[in-house]
Amino acid sequence: MLESPKELDGLLVQLEQQSRKSPDDVELMLRLGRLYVRNGDNKKAAATFEKILKSDPDNAQVIVELAGCLIRTSAYSDAQFHLDRAIELRPGMASAFITYARLYECLGDAGRQISFMMLAANSAPDKPEIRLTLAEQLNRYGDFNGAVAQFRLVLEAQPDLEVANFALGTLLMKQNDLNGAMKCFRKIISTNPGAFDAHFNLAGCLFRQRKFAMAISHFRMACRKSDLQHRSMYLTAQCHFRLSDFDQAIVAMEKLVELDEKNISYWKSLAEIYEAAGEYDQAVETYRQLTVLASERPEFIVKLAEMLLKQKDFTRAEKSLDSLFRQFPGHLEGHRLLGELYSARGLYKEAIEEYQRTLMINENCMGAFAGLAVVYRQLANDVEEQKALMRSVELGCENPETLLRLGELERKLKLPACLDRFRRITELAPDSNCAREAEYYMRHKAA
Repeated sequence: MLESPKELDGLLVQLEQQSRKSPDDVELMLRLGRLYVRNGDNKKAAATFEKILKSDPDNAQVIVELAGCLIRTSAYSDAQFHLDRAIELRPGMASAFITYARLYECLGDAGRQISFMMLAANSAPDKPEIRLTLAEQLNRYGDFNGAVAQFRLVLEAQPDLEVANFALGTLLMKQNDLNGAMKCFRKIISTNPGAFDAHFNLAGCLFRQRKFAMAISHFRMACRKSDLQHRSMYLTAQCHFRLSDFDQAIVAMEKLVELDEKNISYWKSLAEIYEAAGEYDQAVETYRQLTVLASERPEFIVKLAEMLLKQKDFTRAEKSLDSLFRQFPGHLEGHRLLGELYSARGLYKEAIEEYQRTLMINENCMGAFAGLAVVYRQLANDVEEQKALMRSVELGCENPETLLRLGELERKLKLPACLDRFRRITELAPDSNCAREAEYYMRHKAA
């Protein structure tokens, strides 16, 4: 009787010794051949299977295993001959169909590969792993509907099979069938509450449906799995952010930054949350850190200057922009922001010149026209303000405040378009103060 050595090589030596003593023991020879296959020695495996067939020429399973060895050594014609022989001996043999599929995969014939996998799946309905493999192959080849159909067939027979539910749910997510995907993930969680990958994907579906509060609990469960922890914490922070729960969002992002101090995405998200929460001093420090971690990215210097401008720290904002222009001369957003800085300081001539310089770089810079409109309003120059606002709207700006001001100017300057501006505001933000003012103008002034 064979002992049970721990290493594959030890078992191989034992089987070789036993096979020399008992060359007619088919079961022993078959185990030896399979062990050669596991060890990657396909030539010895093929020789062993051929020895078996000399004494048992109609052993269809051994013929199939020999064909598998021949495929791995690129002897495709010989493999096909043996597979035809196996199917002749045992029609409907699932392992022969699977090996035939492997042969056509090596030959690059995806159509025949899939056809034989379908034959295998239909011939062995009690083996769901075959149909799962078929579904995965269909998915890999881009036949998503075919893959979905195969996964559903598996689940008809075994509705609680976790691997099938997970694969189907993941595929439905790719097809944007979020409700169908969530049904699969919830099925998994109902029988296995510790299925953290299912929690993560379910939370991802809820996130995409903007059901942020519901997503949070599932992301928190997914955090328990080490390779999902960072992504789950990040998306939890994003959920809190979108719910305007800035304190919780900040706590989550600060933990992430502590865990990975060089991750640019984490620092950037933390800065954006600080900004949205109105904590400009914290945003300044975070953007300053980003300018160190990613000195090659000018947008972080621009954001640092923007935050300093919000704090009315004009001196440090100007220094940041000087640093930007030394590294990135002619930076469009930098020049626009410098115009805003001059405007905030009351240096309207310099602001106009800077905005015009911005428009020389990009004549369609919406922000530059919006900035010019602010300056011309301060200078009480209605004509130039109207032109700047008009150009900003033409470039796609549909801010209700902008449209209201433009409508007021057009009415004041006796231009015909003001009614259209007021109507558009009521469409964009029907419950806003701007809409109420627009309705007042339409009822009492414009008419």
